[in-house]
Amino acid sequence: MKYWLVMIPAIVLMSGCHHIGSLFEDAGPDVDVDSDSDSDTDTDADSDTDADSDSDTDSDSDSDSDSDSDSHSDSDSDTVCDEQDFFIEIEPARLVILQDCSGSMSTTWPHVTIALTNFLTAWTDMGIEFGFDHFPIDENCEVNSTITIDPAAGTETTIINWMNTNSPMGATPLEEAMINYQSYGYATGFPEAGVDSYLVVILDGSPNCASGDAASFTTTTASLLANNIKTFAIGFNYSNITLNAIAAAGGMPPPHNIPFNVTDSVTLQNALNDIARVAFTCVFNVLSPDASADPDNVNFYFDGVVLLRNDGCGGSGEGWQWIGSTHTQVEFCPVSCDDITDGVPPAIIAGWGCPTMVY
Repeated sequence: MKYWLVMIPAIVLMSGCHHIGSLFEDAGPDVDVDSDSDSDTDTDADSDTDADSDSDTDSDSDSDSDSDSDSHSDSDSDTVCDEQDFFIEIEPARLVILQDCSGSMSTTWPHVTIALTNFLTAWTDMGIEFGFDHFPIDENCEVNSTITIDPAAGTETTIINWMNTNSPMGATPLEEAMINYQSYGYATGFPEAGVDSYLVVILDGSPNCASGDAASFTTTTASLLANNIKTFAIGFNYSNITLNAIAAAGGMPPPHNIPFNVTDSVTLQNALNDIARVAFTCVFNVLSPDASADPDNVNFYFDGVVLLRNDGCGGSGEGWQWIGSTHTQVEFCPVSCDDITDGVPPAIIAGWGCPTMVY
Protein backbone atom coordinates (compact mmCIF):
# COMPACT_ATOMS: atom_id res chain seq x y z
CA MET A 1 0.00 0.00 0.00
CA LYS A 2 1.60 3.25 -1.11
CA TYR A 3 0.27 6.62 -0.29
CA TRP A 4 -1.28 8.50 -3.14
CA LEU A 5 0.48 11.26 -5.00
CA VAL A 6 3.86 9.60 -4.91
CA MET A 7 3.56 7.60 -1.73
CA ILE A 8 1.65 10.19 0.26
CA PRO A 9 3.92 12.74 1.84
CA ALA A 10 2.67 14.18 5.08
CA ILE A 11 1.81 17.37 3.19
CA VAL A 12 0.28 16.87 -0.22
CA LEU A 13 0.12 19.50 -2.94
CA MET A 14 -3.20 19.14 -4.62
CA SER A 15 -3.33 20.45 -8.16
CA GLY A 16 -5.61 23.27 -9.13
CA CYS A 17 -9.14 22.88 -10.34
CA HIS A 18 -9.54 21.36 -13.76
CA HIS A 19 -12.34 22.51 -16.00
CA ILE A 20 -14.86 19.70 -15.71
CA GLY A 21 -15.21 19.51 -19.46
CA SER A 22 -11.54 18.64 -19.71
CA LEU A 23 -11.99 15.57 -17.53
CA PHE A 24 -15.31 14.33 -18.81
CA GLU A 25 -16.19 14.25 -22.49
CA ASP A 26 -19.74 15.43 -22.95
CA ALA A 27 -20.23 16.17 -19.30
CA GLY A 28 -23.51 17.70 -20.37
CA PRO A 29 -25.30 18.73 -23.55
CA ASP A 30 -23.34 21.08 -25.76
CA VAL A 31 -25.49 24.13 -25.34
CA ASP A 32 -23.60 26.08 -28.01
CA VAL A 33 -25.68 29.19 -28.11
CA ASP A 34 -24.51 29.95 -31.63
CA SER A 35 -25.58 33.45 -32.53
CA ASP A 36 -26.29 32.03 -35.87
CA SER A 37 -29.02 30.33 -34.04
CA ASP A 38 -30.44 28.62 -37.03
CA SER A 39 -33.81 28.52 -35.54
CA ASP A 40 -34.86 29.34 -38.95
CA THR A 41 -37.05 32.09 -37.66
CA ASP A 42 -34.72 33.78 -40.07
CA THR A 43 -35.86 37.31 -40.10
CA ASP A 44 -32.81 36.93 -42.17
CA ALA A 45 -30.32 39.55 -41.58
CA ASP A 46 -30.03 39.53 -45.28
CA SER A 47 -33.19 40.52 -44.32
CA ASP A 48 -34.89 39.41 -47.38
CA THR A 49 -37.14 42.39 -46.96
CA ASP A 50 -37.60 42.20 -50.61
CA ALA A 51 -41.01 43.54 -51.00
CA ASP A 52 -42.26 40.37 -52.20
CA SER A 53 -44.56 38.73 -49.85
CA ASP A 54 -41.90 36.18 -49.38
CA SER A 55 -41.05 38.12 -46.32
CA ASP A 56 -39.16 35.11 -45.39
CA THR A 57 -39.91 35.10 -41.76
CA ASP A 58 -37.79 32.02 -41.68
CA SER A 59 -35.83 33.65 -38.95
CA ASP A 60 -32.58 33.03 -40.63
CA SER A 61 -31.98 36.45 -39.29
CA ASP A 62 -29.19 34.92 -37.44
CA SER A 63 -30.71 36.18 -34.25
CA ASP A 64 -31.00 32.48 -34.11
CA SER A 65 -33.10 31.85 -31.06
CA ASP A 66 -32.38 28.13 -30.98
CA SER A 67 -30.16 26.65 -28.39
CA ASP A 68 -27.42 26.70 -30.96
CA SER A 69 -27.44 30.41 -30.43
CA ASP A 70 -23.74 30.90 -30.43
CA SER A 71 -23.59 33.36 -27.60
CA HIS A 72 -21.59 30.35 -26.55
CA SER A 73 -22.64 29.57 -23.02
CA ASP A 74 -21.86 25.90 -23.51
CA SER A 75 -19.69 23.83 -21.21
CA ASP A 76 -17.00 24.23 -23.83
CA SER A 77 -17.04 27.89 -23.08
CA ASP A 78 -13.91 29.60 -22.12
CA THR A 79 -15.27 30.33 -18.66
CA VAL A 80 -12.31 28.52 -17.14
CA CYS A 81 -12.62 27.78 -13.44
CA ASP A 82 -10.53 29.87 -11.10
CA GLU A 83 -7.60 27.49 -10.73
CA GLN A 84 -6.01 27.63 -7.31
CA ASP A 85 -3.53 25.14 -5.93
CA PHE A 86 -3.67 24.31 -2.25
CA PHE A 87 -2.13 21.99 0.31
CA ILE A 88 -3.74 19.43 2.56
CA GLU A 89 -2.05 17.71 5.49
CA ILE A 90 -3.24 14.44 6.97
CA GLU A 91 -4.57 14.65 10.51
CA PRO A 92 -1.87 12.64 12.32
CA ALA A 93 -2.26 9.46 14.34
CA ARG A 94 0.47 7.89 16.47
CA LEU A 95 0.81 4.19 17.12
CA VAL A 96 3.35 2.66 19.51
CA ILE A 97 4.10 -1.07 19.43
CA LEU A 98 4.89 -2.38 22.92
CA GLN A 99 6.69 -5.64 22.19
CA ASP A 100 7.24 -8.56 24.56
CA CYS A 101 10.94 -9.45 24.28
CA SER A 102 11.03 -11.98 27.10
CA GLY A 103 12.91 -15.26 26.74
CA SER A 104 9.75 -17.19 25.89
CA MET A 105 9.56 -15.24 22.62
CA SER A 106 12.66 -16.97 21.22
CA THR A 107 10.77 -19.46 19.07
CA THR A 108 8.34 -16.88 17.72
CA TRP A 109 10.79 -14.01 17.31
CA PRO A 110 11.39 -14.70 13.57
CA HIS A 111 7.62 -14.58 12.96
CA VAL A 112 7.30 -11.26 14.80
CA THR A 113 10.28 -9.80 12.94
CA ILE A 114 8.86 -10.80 9.55
CA ALA A 115 5.39 -9.52 10.40
CA LEU A 116 6.63 -6.14 11.67
CA THR A 117 8.98 -5.73 8.71
CA ASN A 118 6.23 -6.40 6.17
CA PHE A 119 3.68 -4.33 8.05
CA LEU A 120 5.87 -1.26 8.55
CA THR A 121 7.13 -1.40 4.97
CA ALA A 122 3.57 -1.48 3.65
CA TRP A 123 2.47 1.42 5.86
CA THR A 124 5.47 3.67 5.26
CA ASP A 125 4.36 7.25 4.52
CA MET A 126 0.72 6.30 5.04
CA GLY A 127 0.09 9.03 7.59
CA ILE A 128 0.64 7.03 10.80
CA GLU A 129 3.60 7.95 12.98
CA PHE A 130 5.01 4.73 14.45
CA GLY A 131 6.90 4.30 17.70
CA PHE A 132 8.38 1.22 19.34
CA ASP A 133 8.99 0.04 22.89
CA HIS A 134 9.96 -3.28 24.45
CA PHE A 135 10.21 -5.14 27.73
CA PRO A 136 12.28 -6.25 29.61
CA ILE A 137 15.62 -4.49 29.12
CA ASP A 138 17.73 -7.09 30.93
CA GLU A 139 17.61 -10.66 32.23
CA ASN A 140 15.41 -9.58 35.09
CA CYS A 141 12.26 -7.47 35.30
CA GLU A 142 13.63 -4.03 34.49
CA VAL A 143 11.85 -1.80 31.97
CA ASN A 144 12.88 1.30 30.04
CA SER A 145 13.04 4.74 31.62
CA THR A 146 12.29 6.33 28.22
CA ILE A 147 10.65 4.84 25.16
CA THR A 148 12.90 2.91 22.77
CA ILE A 149 11.81 4.82 19.63
CA ASP A 150 9.56 7.88 19.88
CA PRO A 151 6.59 7.89 17.49
CA ALA A 152 7.39 10.12 14.53
CA ALA A 153 7.30 10.19 10.75
CA GLY A 154 9.91 8.00 9.09
CA THR A 155 10.69 5.62 11.97
CA GLU A 156 9.76 2.44 10.10
CA THR A 157 13.31 1.50 9.07
CA THR A 158 14.67 2.23 12.55
CA ILE A 159 12.11 -0.12 14.12
CA ILE A 160 12.83 -2.86 11.57
CA ASN A 161 16.57 -2.55 12.22
CA TRP A 162 16.00 -2.81 15.97
CA MET A 163 14.02 -6.03 15.54
CA ASN A 164 16.74 -7.53 13.36
CA THR A 165 19.59 -6.72 15.76
CA ASN A 166 18.05 -7.69 19.11
CA SER A 167 17.04 -10.99 20.70
CA PRO A 168 14.56 -12.06 23.40
CA MET A 169 15.68 -12.48 27.00
CA GLY A 170 14.46 -12.20 30.57
CA ALA A 171 11.04 -12.14 32.21
CA THR A 172 7.69 -10.51 31.30
CA PRO A 173 7.14 -7.19 33.15
CA LEU A 174 4.15 -6.12 31.08
CA GLU A 175 2.29 -3.99 33.61
CA GLU A 176 5.47 -2.18 34.63
CA ALA A 177 6.05 -1.32 30.95
CA MET A 178 2.48 -0.08 30.55
CA ILE A 179 2.67 2.08 33.70
CA ASN A 180 5.43 4.10 32.00
CA TYR A 181 2.77 5.59 29.72
CA GLN A 182 0.98 7.19 32.65
CA SER A 183 3.77 9.79 32.53
CA TYR A 184 3.64 12.45 29.81
CA GLY A 185 7.43 12.68 29.84
CA TYR A 186 8.07 9.03 28.97
CA ALA A 187 7.49 9.36 25.20
CA THR A 188 7.73 12.54 23.15
CA GLY A 189 4.35 13.52 21.73
CA PHE A 190 2.61 10.44 23.09
CA PRO A 191 0.04 11.38 23.99
CA GLU A 192 -0.46 14.85 22.54
CA ALA A 193 -3.61 16.94 22.48
CA GLY A 194 -5.43 16.68 19.18
CA VAL A 195 -3.50 13.60 18.03
CA ASP A 196 -5.00 10.10 18.16
CA SER A 197 -2.67 7.87 20.19
CA TYR A 198 -2.71 4.05 20.20
CA LEU A 199 -0.67 1.49 22.17
CA VAL A 200 -0.43 -2.04 20.72
CA VAL A 201 0.62 -4.69 23.23
CA ILE A 202 2.13 -7.87 21.69
CA LEU A 203 2.59 -10.66 24.23
CA ASP A 204 3.20 -14.40 24.19
CA GLY A 205 2.83 -15.40 27.83
CA SER A 206 1.53 -14.42 31.23
CA PRO A 207 3.23 -11.48 33.00
CA ASN A 208 5.48 -12.86 35.71
CA CYS A 209 7.14 -9.94 37.48
CA ALA A 210 5.40 -7.64 39.98
CA SER A 211 2.37 -7.51 37.71
CA GLY A 212 -1.02 -7.71 39.35
CA ASP A 213 -4.18 -9.60 38.48
CA ALA A 214 -6.75 -8.87 35.79
CA ALA A 215 -8.34 -6.14 37.91
CA SER A 216 -4.98 -4.43 38.22
CA PHE A 217 -4.49 -4.50 34.43
CA THR A 218 -7.96 -3.07 33.99
CA THR A 219 -7.02 -0.15 36.25
CA THR A 220 -3.69 0.43 34.50
CA THR A 221 -5.23 0.34 31.02
CA ALA A 222 -8.05 2.65 32.09
CA SER A 223 -5.48 5.13 33.36
CA LEU A 224 -3.86 5.16 29.92
CA LEU A 225 -7.25 5.80 28.35
CA ALA A 226 -7.72 8.72 30.74
CA ASN A 227 -4.40 9.95 29.30
CA ASN A 228 -5.95 9.72 25.81
CA ILE A 229 -4.08 6.54 24.87
CA LYS A 230 -6.24 3.73 23.47
CA THR A 231 -4.90 0.18 23.76
CA PHE A 232 -5.07 -2.91 21.54
CA ALA A 233 -3.98 -6.37 22.73
CA ILE A 234 -2.40 -9.09 20.56
CA GLY A 235 -1.68 -12.56 21.97
CA PHE A 236 0.93 -14.60 20.11
CA ASN A 237 -0.20 -18.18 20.72
CA TYR A 238 -1.64 -16.84 23.95
CA SER A 239 -4.92 -15.56 25.26
CA ASN A 240 -6.08 -15.27 28.86
CA ILE A 241 -7.67 -12.95 31.37
CA THR A 242 -4.73 -10.51 31.32
CA LEU A 243 -5.09 -9.67 27.63
CA ASN A 244 -8.88 -9.78 27.92
CA ALA A 245 -8.73 -7.16 30.68
CA ILE A 246 -6.40 -4.92 28.65
CA ALA A 247 -8.50 -5.11 25.49
CA ALA A 248 -11.78 -4.57 27.35
CA ALA A 249 -10.47 -1.43 29.09
CA GLY A 250 -8.57 -0.12 26.06
CA GLY A 251 -11.30 2.22 24.85
CA MET A 252 -11.93 0.51 21.50
CA PRO A 253 -15.43 -0.50 20.32
CA PRO A 254 -16.21 -4.09 19.21
CA PRO A 255 -14.62 -6.12 17.75
CA HIS A 256 -11.40 -4.46 18.93
CA ASN A 257 -12.29 -4.70 22.61
CA ILE A 258 -11.13 -8.32 22.65
CA PRO A 259 -7.57 -9.57 22.03
CA PHE A 260 -6.27 -10.67 18.64
CA ASN A 261 -5.08 -14.26 18.89
CA VAL A 262 -2.30 -14.84 16.33
CA THR A 263 -0.17 -17.86 15.49
CA ASP A 264 2.41 -16.87 12.86
CA SER A 265 3.79 -13.96 10.82
CA VAL A 266 0.79 -13.87 8.48
CA THR A 267 -1.89 -13.72 11.18
CA LEU A 268 0.17 -11.19 13.15
CA GLN A 269 0.58 -8.97 10.08
CA ASN A 270 -3.16 -9.22 9.39
CA ALA A 271 -3.90 -8.13 12.96
CA LEU A 272 -1.53 -5.17 12.65
CA ASN A 273 -3.09 -4.17 9.32
CA ASP A 274 -6.52 -4.24 10.95
CA ILE A 275 -5.30 -2.01 13.77
CA ALA A 276 -3.60 0.41 11.38
CA ARG A 277 -6.80 0.81 9.37
CA VAL A 278 -8.56 1.80 12.58
CA ALA A 279 -5.79 4.24 13.48
CA PHE A 280 -5.49 5.68 9.98
CA THR A 281 -7.56 8.80 9.57
CA CYS A 282 -9.05 10.02 6.33
CA VAL A 283 -9.39 13.52 7.79
CA PHE A 284 -7.12 16.12 6.22
CA ASN A 285 -6.36 19.68 7.26
CA VAL A 286 -6.72 22.21 4.47
CA LEU A 287 -3.74 24.55 4.56
CA SER A 288 -3.65 28.10 3.24
CA PRO A 289 -6.32 28.12 0.54
CA ASP A 290 -6.56 31.39 -1.35
CA ALA A 291 -8.70 33.96 0.42
CA SER A 292 -11.14 33.85 -2.48
CA ALA A 293 -11.64 30.10 -2.16
CA ASP A 294 -15.32 29.17 -1.98
CA PRO A 295 -16.12 25.92 -0.10
CA ASP A 296 -18.97 25.31 -2.52
CA ASN A 297 -16.53 25.45 -5.42
CA VAL A 298 -14.16 22.58 -4.65
CA ASN A 299 -13.96 19.07 -6.08
CA PHE A 300 -11.79 16.01 -5.49
CA TYR A 301 -10.92 13.50 -8.19
CA PHE A 302 -9.74 9.90 -7.74
CA ASP A 303 -7.81 8.78 -10.83
CA GLY A 304 -9.44 11.56 -12.82
CA VAL A 305 -13.02 10.69 -11.80
CA VAL A 306 -14.91 13.24 -9.73
CA LEU A 307 -15.65 12.19 -6.15
CA LEU A 308 -19.02 13.60 -5.15
CA ARG A 309 -19.51 15.45 -1.91
CA ASN A 310 -21.56 13.27 0.42
CA ASP A 311 -22.53 15.06 3.61
CA GLY A 312 -23.01 12.47 6.33
CA CYS A 313 -21.27 9.82 4.21
CA GLY A 314 -24.53 7.90 3.79
CA GLY A 315 -25.78 5.83 0.89
CA SER A 316 -22.88 4.14 -0.86
CA GLY A 317 -20.39 5.39 1.73
CA GLU A 318 -18.34 6.99 -1.04
CA GLY A 319 -17.38 10.62 -1.39
CA TRP A 320 -16.13 13.32 0.93
CA GLN A 321 -17.45 15.91 3.34
CA TRP A 322 -16.36 19.01 5.17
CA ILE A 323 -15.64 18.67 8.89
CA GLY A 324 -17.16 21.56 10.82
CA SER A 325 -18.28 24.95 9.60
CA THR A 326 -14.86 26.54 9.11
CA HIS A 327 -14.06 24.38 6.04
CA THR A 328 -10.52 23.79 7.24
CA GLN A 329 -10.82 19.99 7.34
CA VAL A 330 -12.09 17.50 4.79
CA GLU A 331 -12.87 13.81 5.37
CA PHE A 332 -13.05 11.05 2.79
CA CYS A 333 -16.01 8.76 3.49
CA PRO A 334 -15.40 5.11 4.56
CA VAL A 335 -15.59 3.43 1.14
CA SER A 336 -13.40 6.09 -0.46
CA CYS A 337 -11.04 5.86 2.51
CA ASP A 338 -10.77 2.12 1.86
CA ASP A 339 -9.80 2.94 -1.73
CA ILE A 340 -6.82 4.81 -0.28
CA THR A 341 -5.63 2.13 2.15
CA ASP A 342 -6.43 -1.05 0.18
CA GLY A 343 -4.45 -2.18 -2.83
CA VAL A 344 -3.16 0.52 -5.16
CA PRO A 345 -4.37 3.92 -3.95
CA PRO A 346 -5.80 6.38 -6.46
CA ALA A 347 -4.09 9.52 -7.66
CA ILE A 348 -5.95 12.33 -5.91
CA ILE A 349 -6.41 15.75 -7.46
CA ALA A 350 -8.31 18.63 -5.94
CA GLY A 351 -8.95 22.24 -6.74
CA TRP A 352 -10.93 25.31 -5.86
CA GLY A 353 -13.06 27.12 -8.38
CA CYS A 354 -15.39 24.61 -10.02
CA PRO A 355 -18.92 24.19 -8.61
CA THR A 356 -18.98 21.32 -6.14
CA MET A 357 -20.60 18.16 -7.49
CA VAL A 358 -22.79 16.55 -4.80
CA TYR A 359 -24.99 13.51 -4.36
